[in-house]
Amino acid sequence: MNWVIVVFLFGLMRAIRTFAEASPSTIGVSVALGYLLLTGFFVGRIFASIGLPKLTGYLATGLAVGPAALGLVGEPMVESLTIVNGMAVALIALTAGLELEFGAMRPLFRTIRWITLVGILGTAALLAVAVLMLKEHLPFLDGLEAGQTVAVAAVLAVVMVAQSPAVVVALKNEMLADGPVSRTALGVVVIADLVVILLFALASSVAKSMLGSGSDLWSTAGSLAWELVGSLVVGGALGYVLSLYMQRVRGGASLFVLTLVFIMAEVGRRLHFDPLLVALAAGMVVRNLTTVGDKVHVTIEETSLPVYVLFFTVAGTSLHLDVLTVVGLPAAVFVLVRGTGLLVGSRIGARIAGAGPEVQKYAGFGLLPQAGLALALSMLFAKTFPEFGEAAAALTLSVVALNELLAPVVFRIALVRSGEAGKRAGSPGGAHEH
Repeated sequence: MNWVIVVFLFGLMRAIRTFAEASPSTIGVSVALGYLLLTGFFVGRIFASIGLPKLTGYLATGLAVGPAALGLVGEPMVESLTIVNGMAVALIALTAGLELEFGAMRPLFRTIRWITLVGILGTAALLAVAVLMLKEHLPFLDGLEAGQTVAVAAVLAVVMVAQSPAVVVALKNEMLADGPVSRTALGVVVIADLVVILLFALASSVAKSMLGSGSDLWSTAGSLAWELVGSLVVGGALGYVLSLYMQRVRGGASLFVLTLVFIMAEVGRRLHFDPLLVALAAGMVVRNLTTVGDKVHVTIEETSLPVYVLFFTVAGTSLHLDVLTVVGLPAAVFVLVRGTGLLVGSRIGARIAGAGPEVQKYAGFGLLPQAGLALALSMLFAKTFPEFGEAAAALTLSVVALNELLAPVVFRIALVRSGEAGKRAGSPGGAHEH
């Protein structure tokens, strides 16, 4: 029946395509939104029936019907649906913040710290070395001096090492997983996002300076402080507002959460805050400083399924696997270097921290997926270095595409083999739908 519905939706979309192909008009965007939501949902169910993550089905749907393949959803429509990405990132980050209960995670802090130091930073160093070793296969590095090449390699390494809290949260919900492996993986990817944002700002400033583009150190520091500290402070305040609403107002909780998420994503972005950090801080405040954490979590689980489906399906429409024909070899090498570095580094870090054997063996698999942050940094890299940014972004986007499609499957297997899948069997609400 799922296949029948998918085929019916495909035929229906083909029939009305003429109304949505010229420009991102209201009807065109509405049709694209509904089509991606419904088709992604049913394809996700098909993937789940054969033991694959639903979110891989969402991604595959977007890739198949997007501009890179069938073109049922054109580029203008994809660009008009970016608001979905912002809201989804904020909602997922809010969920991640709610998962970070400091009391329960305190025994894991040492492990998270060591995996971040050895696994994340060590892998970034390995990727930088790999870029230098493959310089002959990366034409955009031609003509750069040795110091400039090293600086650009460092920025590329930071982009490619980025993690994905969105995938970790989505798979934890889908698999109803709970335990030290999934909690450690989530803690590491959240901390890693903060580290990656900071490293990208610093590395790109150094690279711009060495390339002669000019970079005001104090201006960069001020912008970074505004983005990091300001986002966390505003997020904490919004978390307090959310807790007050949940305590004092009956009804409308789902609508209020979605409205707050929209404010975090759209208003925050216009004020140069990071929506991910804002929502993450809000979630941590609600979970650790109030008594309504479980209530907010249930509310999100009841409303988040359409947002999850749209986020990953729209992300799939942005994948351009055709660029693999140009940068396929170095992209594959970087995927292998990144995966090896994260798995080995996380195991070493967990062993140094004295973590249990399950964490040592499986936590690293949660670091492999990529999604929103890596895509955003790839686009930012292209804008920051216009002289060669597009060519380099094609490479990093290829790495992200491969990790986005393959890594969730591997992490799902790791959750099953670690024995943590189904440990949240009593979880209420919509988690069962993810």
